[in-house]
Amino acid sequence: MEQEVNMIDVNIKALTVMTKLFLPDMIQRGQGGVMNVASLVGFFPGPMMSVYYATKAYVLSFTEALENEVNGTGVTVTALCPGLTSTGFVDRSGMGVSKMLQGPIMEAGQVAEEGYRGFLRGKTLIMPGARNRFIAFMPRLLPRKMMTRIIRSSQDKTGH
Repeated sequence: MEQEVNMIDVNIKALTVMTKLFLPDMIQRGQGGVMNVASLVGFFPGPMMSVYYATKAYVLSFTEALENEVNGTGVTVTALCPGLTSTGFVDRSGMGVSKMLQGPIMEAGQVAEEGYRGFLRGKTLIMPGARNRFIAFMPRLLPRKMMTRIIRSSQDKTGH
C-alpha cells in the first residue's frame, strides 16, 4: 500500500502541483512548455499493476486537457508516452518474467531524443516507436473488457 500511495504522490500529486506552479508564469510570458511523462500504458486498463496504469492515464488526460486550456497562449503542453524502455523500471516493478516483456524494448536515449524533438515541434502526444503507436490504437478497436483480459494475460506470471 505504501509503495502505491507513493506512486500516486509522485505521478499525480507532484506532477499536478509542479505544473500548476510553473504554468501561470509561462502563460503570462506568452512562451514556454511543459512535458509530462505519461506512458503507453496510460491508454489501457492495467490488471496486476492497476495503480501504475491509472496514474499514467491521469497524466495523459491531465496533459491533453491542459494543452487545450493553454491553446493560443504561446505555451505548449506535451505528454511523452513511451512503451517499454531500457531503464531500471522493469526490475523495480517486479515485471521481470512478464509476457509483456517479450519483444523489442526501446533504448532510453532514443525515447528521449524522439520526445525532445516532438516537444520542440509543439506536439501534444509523443509515442516513440511505430509499434507503440499501433499498440496505443488497439483500445479503439477492441471492447474494453477484452482489452483488460489481454493486458492481464500479458502481465500475469501465473498464466491465468
